[in-house]
Amino acid sequence: MKLLRTALVAIAAGFIFQQVGMFLPWLLGPMLALLLLRQFTEMEFYWPRILRTIGLILLGVMIGASFTRESVLLMWVDLPYMLFMTVSVIIAALLFGLLFSKMANESLQTSLLGSMPGGLSQMVLISEEVKNANVTVVSVMQTFRIFLVVTIVPLLTTFLVGREATSATTQANDFSFSPPAFLAAIILGILIYLFMNKFSFPAKELLAPVLVMAIVQSFTGSTLIEMPPLLTILAQLLVGAHLGLQMEKLRENMSVRLALAIVVNNVLLIAFTVFIAYILAALLPEYLFLDFFLSAAPGGMAEMGITALAAGADVALITSFHLFRLFFILLLAAPAVAYVLKKLDAKTGN
Repeated sequence: MKLLRTALVAIAAGFIFQQVGMFLPWLLGPMLALLLLRQFTEMEFYWPRILRTIGLILLGVMIGASFTRESVLLMWVDLPYMLFMTVSVIIAALLFGLLFSKMANESLQTSLLGSMPGGLSQMVLISEEVKNANVTVVSVMQTFRIFLVVTIVPLLTTFLVGREATSATTQANDFSFSPPAFLAAIILGILIYLFMNKFSFPAKELLAPVLVMAIVQSFTGSTLIEMPPLLTILAQLLVGAHLGLQMEKLRENMSVRLALAIVVNNVLLIAFTVFIAYILAALLPEYLFLDFFLSAAPGGMAEMGITALAAGADVALITSFHLFRLFFILLLAAPAVAYVLKKLDAKTGN
């Protein structure tokens, strides 16, 4: 009953948002409807993890389909820009975290981990290992950022010039089904997923198909699979419903002061990504400002991938930037920040 209610609300919200002409209706509609109903009513909802997993896999395949042999080779050319953008965004996020600490009267440990754009699950896990970090506040900060970025960034893209919305997924060679390549992709996908699962990678359901599609299509030189529009809608709905229900304790843990500090923190970070995107677009006129803006935006790869697909941005480029930032944060930035904060805990004797 709870699952049926959740599905009906998600479908109805997506349909209404589509009718009024909202951007990303099947993502934002279910997300906002379930978020509000969860916070302000006694209604109970249920969305099994398997549905979220299916949505991420579908989205991963759609994003991965945008990779061609040429776009994969261009990633090496873009590496300096990826490094510049990633380091700039991380430094800005940490500086805004210092401001947040003053505004919300939270510990430095809580503020920095909550401000780091490294993903909800990863930052919460790290905060559990840092004594002076408030895990609840870190969780609320990361969760509320998802909400703000997923609502603000797509709306901002409606004012930016993109390509035709379908060109990002049709820029590869003409689709022709190849059973050997398809079988190789499935086997490789399972191996990559098991490897990521062993090392607790976040969003592995999304990352595995993206990497598989990029690898196989760059080797074969052709598009591996063609996704019908109905599956695009289904992927948005499944992920949107999950995001809406993920913010379960938002109202209980949110004070006016904390909410204001989080809004200021994230608006400043989004504004900074606009600045970085403007610099790179001015230096590299062959790229669109939209591409760099979505590449720098402090949202997850799933949400920015959906936005890129709908806005007509270069999905492969944006995904490459987000992949680079994800691995940079997971392997370098987050462990370094956690190490410094633990040393700070030891010095203060807590």
